[in-house]
Amino acid sequence: MPTDTRSSIIGPATSYLDALVSHDSASARLADDVRRIGNGRDVVSGADALRAVIEREPVGAIDAVRWVVDGPHAAAVYDLEADLSRSAQSDTYGPRDTWIPSYIAERFTVVDGLITEIEVVYAGTDRDLPRPPRPERYPRQRGSDAPARDDVIAAASAYLHALVSHDGGAVPLAPHAWRVENGRGSGDSGPEIASALALEIMHVITAVRDLEWFVEDDTAIVFYTIDVDLGRLPNAPDDAPTSAKRLGERFRVHDGMVAEIEAVIPATDI
Repeated sequence: MPTDTRSSIIGPATSYLDALVSHDSASARLADDVRRIGNGRDVVSGADALRAVIEREPVGAIDAVRWVVDGPHAAAVYDLEADLSRSAQSDTYGPRDTWIPSYIAERFTVVDGLITEIEVVYAGTDRDLPRPPRPERYPRQRGSDAPARDDVIAAASAYLHALVSHDGGAVPLAPHAWRVENGRGSGDSGPEIASALALEIMHVITAVRDLEWFVEDDTAIVFYTIDVDLGRLPNAPDDAPTSAKRLGERFRVHDGMVAEIEAVIPATDI
């Protein structure tokens, strides 16, 4: 994608992220009929309503933004520090050591330089949990060296299929692949990730559906819904609940193998 075209999509999306931190909602480039979906269910409609939300969001800082631009869409996975002292409409930030680390997956649709839709998936973590290492163990593949879009989706889809089949051996994982979920390391090699897909707890996942893919070069960000049936756990009661969650996940694919997985899994159900 030409640099100027890519910038024309990322620019409006960045204006929204900057406004979350500055709480200057007027600077966000929003279409009048913009809507925002949160964790698969919360919807804010209209620019005025969304600007009011931006003014009171308890955001202290945003960093480590990893962008994927695909047509009129910009998708990102990033780190956020929540300053909960601002939830009481405070005009000042609380001490930074009281901020709560959070992990975000977010997609933006941009039309004529304005954001028309936002979908955000977010998950908080423990205050003292350090940011995870995200090593670049395999060189990036960009432009003419990048894999085909369908090949990136195929490799990442094999992982998503394995969430339901629990057959990690069917996933083309790079030997030195890593996986991070909500800021916690959950696999530091391909074999370790494959083994984890067969764990008993994984059997509660019964379906992966409603996938939306955004791909640029060797990286994909996908938003999807999982169906969960806690009745599949050993000794589960007859009335064990079922539920659904909306997730956001980033994959990087190198030479046909999944090299990086970064998932945002909300605590709330749809």
